[in-house]
Parts: sequence; C-alpha cells; structure tokens
Amino acid sequence: MAVLIVLSALFSGSEAALFSLTPRSRKSLVRAGIGGRIAAGLLENPERLLSAILFWNLLINMTYFAIAAIVGGKLEHHPAAGHSFAIAFTVASLMTIIFFSEMLPKSLAVLAPLRLSVLIGPPLLLAVRVVSPALPLVAVTNQAASRLIWPSFEPEPEIDLADIERAIELGTDDAALLQRERMALRGLVEIAETRVNELMRPRSRLWLCNDLSDRNAIIEQPLHSNYLMLVDNDEMIIKSIGVRMLRPSHLDDLVSFAEPVIYVPWSAYVSQVLDLLNEEDRSVAVVVNEFGEFVGAVTIDDILRRVLAPRHDEGFLSESSVQEIEPGRYRVWGSVSVRSLSKRLDIDVNCEGVTTIAGYIGRQNERVPRPGDTAPMDRFTLSVVEQEDEGVWIEVLDGNRSEPGDRDDEATT
Repeated sequence: MAVLIVLSALFSGSEAALFSLTPRSRKSLVRAGIGGRIAAGLLENPERLLSAILFWNLLINMTYFAIAAIVGGKLEHHPAAGHSFAIAFTVASLMTIIFFSEMLPKSLAVLAPLRLSVLIGPPLLLAVRVVSPALPLVAVTNQAASRLIWPSFEPEPEIDLADIERAIELGTDDAALLQRERMALRGLVEIAETRVNELMRPRSRLWLCNDLSDRNAIIEQPLHSNYLMLVDNDEMIIKSIGVRMLRPSHLDDLVSFAEPVIYVPWSAYVSQVLDLLNEEDRSVAVVVNEFGEFVGAVTIDDILRRVLAPRHDEGFLSESSVQEIEPGRYRVWGSVSVRSLSKRLDIDVNCEGVTTIAGYIGRQNERVPRPGDTAPMDRFTLSVVEQEDEGVWIEVLDGNRSEPGDRDDEATT
C-alpha cells in the first residue's frame, strides 16, 4: 500500500506541476536537458497527457482501496482486532491517501513546477506510452458521454461592459476606486475593438539603431520610447531592448539584452497583439502594412498604459481630450472614440471597423495619420494638426459654421 501511495502521489504531483507551468516556464523546459524536452513534448498534446495521468491515478487508487477493503475485512473477523479496529484502519487508510497522495504532492508541486517537471518527464513518458493504446477508447467514451448527458450546453454570451460596471458599483463604496476600476474595464473592452494601427507609434517616432557598438550615437538620439529598436540593412526592426530596465554598466553589452520581436498586420486588434506578446513572451510588436512594409510598432507598455492609465480618457479627462475652441470648431485628441465624438457633435457616423478618431482618419486616407491629413465626417471636416509621441491632435471644423467676418456682416444687416 505504501508503494501505491507513492505512485499516486507521483501522478498527482506531475499533473499539478505540468499544468501550472506558465508560458515562459514551458519555453524554459526545452533548455532544461533531456527531462525538460520530454516534458515539453508531452505538453504538446495536453489532452492525451491528462487522460494518461488520470487513468493511472484512477487505477492506482482503485487498487489501493481494494487492498484496504480486503485488509479491513480480515481485521474485522480477526479475534485480536474486531469491528472497531477495522473501522479505524479504513478511516486511516482513506485519510492517508487523501493527504499523502493528493494534498501534499500537489501543494509541493506548484511551489517548484519547473524543477519537478524536468524530473518526472522520463517516467511519465513511459507511463503515457504504456497506456496509449487505450486512450482513443477513453476519448471516444468521453465524447459519447458529453453528447448524451449534456448535449444542450451552449457557450455563454459575451459579458457586456455595462454588466461589469454594475457589478463594480455593487461591490465598492469608494468613489475614487470605482472611477479607476471603471476606467480600467473600459480600457479592456476598448482594446478588443481597437486596431493596432490606432495605438502604434509611427515609424518616425521610434528609437531606431542599426549599430549597437556606437554607444555615443545611441545616447545622443532623442528618446521617443522606453525601447531601443535594432534594425537591419533593410530598415526592418529585428530586435528590441528595454532600456528602462538597464543600468549604465549594461550599455557596454547591449547585444545580450536584445530580444526578438513579433510581426503583426496593421489591421490586427490590440487584444490579439497582447495575447501574442504574452504567448511569445515578447515586449514589442512590429506593425506591417499590406505590402509587408514596417510602418510602426507597439509595445506592451503602450497597451497596458492604454488600459490602466489612459491619458485622454473620455470621461475622466473629457475637458482636455475634446476642447471647443469656438462654436463649430474643436480640438480633439486622436484616441477619443468615434462614438463619443459623434454623440458630442450630434451626428450619425458609420464607424464600423474603427474605434478612435485617429483610426477613422487613417481608414479614410489608408495610412497612419500624419499632420495635414483630412477626412470628412458628416458635415464636419477632420484635420490632423499636430503629432506627439503618444498620438495626434485633430481639428474638427463644422462646414456650416459662419466665419467671424460673415457673422459681423449678418449682425450689421
């Protein structure tokens, strides 16, 4: 029975260790020797791995309880033991396997999942191969049971922002905290509807370098972001360096701190880019157009700042993001949503496929907004008048407004 407890603990701990690994830890498995590579290979088919672990765990536990029942029956009929001793043995056997085969190994496994995964990789591979012929039958049985027992289950609808805000209002009485949480939730919802070209930094606003050996040239460049972009001979970004994490002594060996980047199309949603950055454990996504040309880049810092600390939030900073210069003339920050501006101007605009005013102008001109670009919006004309590190300022002019001279003439008449 002690051997069965050890085997059950091995499979329980391996399940907790392997399936608690973070994406970064899974990538580290490949560089952790033979055991790590074996564990990484097993995780490529998680359903097969989990089925094998559960099969062996169930088989071992059933064998353990069968032996415990036989021993308990013999103790009950033994003249020196009796009924009470048999019950005590059964309860002790149950508590032993619960603690030593489930609670303790899983608690220890999640503390050091990477190290344990490397150790259990080879024996677990053998266990999976032994039970592999029976796994297709298990999969078919599970699929048949799911169709027969719960065939009417349907995916739940997406949670609406209003429902989330209502839940927050019911959960806190702190007005300041409520406002911050609402801003963060609005940011999360917006990145699911915002395309990456609306948030990215254009090529002209990036910190580019093609020679890391010239430290003085790097330092003298204007600092547009917290990332130094390393470009090749074709002026394409190939790596990035997070300079905010560097010390002065690190400038002598910048190459060792460079990490690869990912490439995304300009039409991708920000939420998709964030998922890719987390999955690949990268910090910078290079944005390319339909011709494969590099047009800008977005960092994970930019995305998180947009969610957690929006500079021009519609509600919190409405006065600074939409400024009325005079009747019929406005100055608007590019990240203001088309929906909120159209509501402010009392017009009906088809904003399908775009979220922000900058994105609307970019869609109309088929390029990243730059000073001088214009776009019509109902009776208004949008013009990009100023570009900053974090976006653009746009002038909104009502086509029906009267010029000051015209108004004076009308007043005189």
